[in-house]
Amino acid sequence: MTELRINENKKICEMSPLLYGIFFEDINYGGDGGLYGELIANRAFEYYDRDGKKDLHKMRWEPKDRITVTDSCPLNESQRYSAVISGAVRNMGFCGEGFSTRAGEVFRFMVYAASDKHAELSARIVNGNGEEVAPAKIDIDGAEWKKYELELTSCADCKNAYIELEPHGCDIRIAFTSLFSTDTYKGRKNGMRRDLAELLAALKPSFMRFPGGCIVEGRSFDNMYNWKDTVGAIEERRTNWNRWQMEEYQQEGRDSSDYFQSYGIGFYEYFVFCEDIGAKPVPVINCGMTCQWHEGLLVDMGELDKWIKDVEDLIEFANGNIDTKWGGIRASMGHPEPFGLKYIGIGNEQWGNEYFERYEVFADKLMKKYPDIKLITSAGWKDRGWEFDLAMDWMSRNKEKAYAVDEHFYKEPEWFLNNISRYDGYDRSLPKVFIGEYAAHSDSDIKARRCNWECALAEAAFLTGVEKNSGHVIMSCYAPLFGRADHQQWQPDLIWFDTDRSYATPSYYVQKLFSENAGGTVVETAISDDGIKVTSNVMPDGTLIIKAVNITGDAAEIDIKTEKTYDNISIEEIAADPKDENSFDEPYKVRPRFVKADGGAVTIKPYSVNIIRMENK
Repeated sequence: MTELRINENKKICEMSPLLYGIFFEDINYGGDGGLYGELIANRAFEYYDRDGKKDLHKMRWEPKDRITVTDSCPLNESQRYSAVISGAVRNMGFCGEGFSTRAGEVFRFMVYAASDKHAELSARIVNGNGEEVAPAKIDIDGAEWKKYELELTSCADCKNAYIELEPHGCDIRIAFTSLFSTDTYKGRKNGMRRDLAELLAALKPSFMRFPGGCIVEGRSFDNMYNWKDTVGAIEERRTNWNRWQMEEYQQEGRDSSDYFQSYGIGFYEYFVFCEDIGAKPVPVINCGMTCQWHEGLLVDMGELDKWIKDVEDLIEFANGNIDTKWGGIRASMGHPEPFGLKYIGIGNEQWGNEYFERYEVFADKLMKKYPDIKLITSAGWKDRGWEFDLAMDWMSRNKEKAYAVDEHFYKEPEWFLNNISRYDGYDRSLPKVFIGEYAAHSDSDIKARRCNWECALAEAAFLTGVEKNSGHVIMSCYAPLFGRADHQQWQPDLIWFDTDRSYATPSYYVQKLFSENAGGTVVETAISDDGIKVTSNVMPDGTLIIKAVNITGDAAEIDIKTEKTYDNISIEEIAADPKDENSFDEPYKVRPRFVKADGGAVTIKPYSVNIIRMENK
């Protein structure tokens, strides 16, 4: 029998209250076409070819011969294009797959329209055969742009539905369109797709990192992410091409030329969503560098003031009084109370002297003006090597200039098993550690990687070592968060979805178990079997929580020895074959289950993650 001995009186560290969070980046159609509830693709005819070789302004609108796009009659400075429709046109939705409806479901439709004489616009939801699912009509009564809104109620369940617009009486000009189900998360307008948002909320994340990731860096100066482009009315936000549409990220047979950022999930929506799910916001800001993996463009050191001012304005937008410029804009959008921003990442996955000389300029100015804001720097993209060593050396000489350092690693499962004690020897005088992106990858070929139990089990084992060091490793989050089935640029991903379905991967359930059972004090734990990785924490109410990860193919009988006496024990486990994975057909093949406990001895199944709770009722 294996002995598990726990000394609840021997404190290792206080567990960071921010240890388990989430990271959202618009990759794999995870934002537009995913979490963002908008159902119309290219809603403002602003899709464009960055090389200028193709006309993409009609993309996802069919048939194209009934629609004429022009820049002669812009709606505003951000929406430069409008369209004249001369017959029925259909928006094909994201990835050309439409959207789903349920009988009785209500949709909000909005359009900016104009006509030279009185006209009528049919705005109906149809199925793939063109049959009406939700009919409606709008009277268009002027030659100047005017906003029209209405609700449509679906009369049927439909997996592949489309919005169809048809003019009557004369041609009609349209400049901006939008369609949302009213059944968004918490019913918010311009809100989140409910099933995906609920999966995130169920993780009980302590923080949410946003918006990236490589999205922040961009591939050109114009492609860089600027938070100011993402606030205000949605019809006043510019469209930017998504850097993940680049050809080198496409898997065979896939085309992502329709992948753009509408900025519908902007920084206001991000802050509100963090409130809705109880997560602290951890935004990442561009530091004057594009992606170093590619062009590696650098803003001149003498021109960084603009980028620093953008960060200062973001802090004002989040925390400022309503009588400030950006605090007033926040209030005008519907949130007069400050959001309470406390953490900001300066740059994503940057490395080298070019990064740190820029980071120092940001840190010197921001820390002086906002001493309560905690800044997060970057260790680059490797877990070791000259880039990582340079980051550690810089931090040893500039300890006061960063609250935490962001480490990223995408590695094979064996790496995670071999690095459980990675943080045991970290210098506690250096900035704390934020594991901002990580995932176990089952194969070096991105197309062959699986979201299976082998990867999730390795991640769980690694997290036992993280928890033992959670006085210094204060935050962690898996990446990427979402993958749209058959349209992803990267895998594995935590949650998969299509037009109307979603499922969580085994890695998701590991994250959920560890997050739900985090907190309190990490205490001394020892086990006589090296094949079982364990950590224990005592909650404020005295509950003892043991996380035991069996990485072997053998079951083990565990005799639990504690310093205190408990009269109730419960066990929640995930046990599966290493190659098992979830799918749309079997969404719960790998998931947690409660099992019966028998006194102080428990059976740990092969290849399993176990949460053992011991308490006094």
